[in-house]
Amino acid sequence: MRKKRSFTTECWIFAGALLLLFSVFAWRQFYGFNKNDEIFYISTVYRFFQGDAMLVDEWNNVQLFAFVTYPLYGLIRFFQDSNEGIVLLFRFFYLFFQVLVSVYCFLRMKRFGSIRVLPALYYFITTPYNINSLSYNTLAFGFVLLALVTITCPKELKFYDFILLGFFTAGAVLSNPYTVLLFILYGLVCGGTFLYHLRTWREAPSVLRIRNYFLACAGAFLIFVLFILFVFSRGTLDEILECITYIVMDTERQKSFWEKFVRYFVRIHRYYKILVYVTGILTVMWIADRKKRVAPSVYLLLVSVTAIPYIIYYGFFWEMVGINYMLVPLVFPGLIAYLVWERKDHRLFYGWYLPGLFYTLLAHFATNTGILTVSASYMIPSAVSVLFLWKAVEEQGRIPWLRLLVVGLFTVQLGAGIWQRISYVWGDAHLPELTQKLTEGPLKGIHTSVENEQLYRDVLMDMDELSLTKEDRLFIIGIAPWMYLNTEAECAAYSTWETLETDPLIPAYYEIRREKLPTVVYCYEYEESILETEFAYYFTDRGYESVKMRRGIVFYAPGRGKDEMNYSTGGEIKE
Repeated sequence: MRKKRSFTTECWIFAGALLLLFSVFAWRQFYGFNKNDEIFYISTVYRFFQGDAMLVDEWNNVQLFAFVTYPLYGLIRFFQDSNEGIVLLFRFFYLFFQVLVSVYCFLRMKRFGSIRVLPALYYFITTPYNINSLSYNTLAFGFVLLALVTITCPKELKFYDFILLGFFTAGAVLSNPYTVLLFILYGLVCGGTFLYHLRTWREAPSVLRIRNYFLACAGAFLIFVLFILFVFSRGTLDEILECITYIVMDTERQKSFWEKFVRYFVRIHRYYKILVYVTGILTVMWIADRKKRVAPSVYLLLVSVTAIPYIIYYGFFWEMVGINYMLVPLVFPGLIAYLVWERKDHRLFYGWYLPGLFYTLLAHFATNTGILTVSASYMIPSAVSVLFLWKAVEEQGRIPWLRLLVVGLFTVQLGAGIWQRISYVWGDAHLPELTQKLTEGPLKGIHTSVENEQLYRDVLMDMDELSLTKEDRLFIIGIAPWMYLNTEAECAAYSTWETLETDPLIPAYYEIRREKLPTVVYCYEYEESILETEFAYYFTDRGYESVKMRRGIVFYAPGRGKDEMNYSTGGEIKE
């Protein structure tokens, strides 16, 4: 009866905390106009909803994540026939996704007792860049966490756990293709274990049995089949092969393997230098101290008091994306806690902590943002570090100051995360300055600054005057993917992400996808000087004319005359 009562208490504590945080974060969703990243995620899936072919019409190499969000977007459009308020709706979809992941993790960590509340909530309060949207980052982090929790936390693994592992792995790979290396590595370990136990005539642990790995492969294969059906329902193999060279031609991430590999460690050292040194020294001391004369509490004390200032600094005083940076420090106390923990949980360490660390390296290879995305991905090994620390403290018995220290560490970590989640605004003014509510278009219902509200209104008026229809093909120059969401016109760009007039892929795209040649080109926030560039000549030589509008220069195709535009508030035609 006592165990059942304790479990019920844990559930109520977790549910209450989750509900409170959900309410606060739901309120926060109404603030902040992110003009680039967040809306790029939605505009990518929107073009596929309009009928564009994945890997053919879209050339951005992160596009596969849209296969995961496509059903959600389709659900929204089933109930409404436009993108009005779509950004706010997607923010709530992300919040519900976080709830589901948190609840799943809490339920699967039952064997750890009441401490499981903290890592489950720790995930819920974190989000990379404080961009509350379903993206290749947030989806990948969530699916990797689900996969690792599935195979490390239950007391006994069932066959369906490995099928779930396959599902979660497929979601992670679609969000970040580099994640497939984790799955391959897991397969190699299972294969090696199979050969070893075949020789000794002993059965391997269930998590390392080769047949269970094949069950995970079967689960991933089911998602793969659905993905293939989706891709080839729009494009052919010849079309994909023709475009694939340009898709992998990523000018933003062209760095050598060794340069990226070395930079990963250089960046961790640069931002957490003292913590790296202290952890290294303590690790060497623990290895050298064969008779274990130094008490484990001393190790935990030293590494914790070194980590706490970093969390406070990045969580409360660092101006630039502290919500990411503050996730790294907890990993170092987690490692020391595991080392001094006598009854080590090897499944947690080798099945969650180390793969989680390895994923942070994969995240570094998959991005051009350096320490920003890397630090955000440290949420995965940091979550299990909470378990390591508490179990190591419990093993030390009743040492009041040690428990108080670790509780303080957890409090600072969670408190800083909640503070960042509420206060930090990516891509907009500070929270108190977001006083203007947008009342129409894709960002309807969101509060932003006076400056951004004026910009948003100007662009909506520009687009109204262009009178775009479903027969139009729109190409945006500049970083304004939200403009694609404000029209039913077909996307005529190789990607809705930032496209500059100097991009060499522009003529290549229209050479291969000739049917995508735009009827309207909107050069967002450009002056008339763009008319004297090679980019402008590319269109004017084909008969396009230009017009100066409130927030940029527009080129329109010869077959789409100015008579089709509604210049109710004026626009200067350049013949």
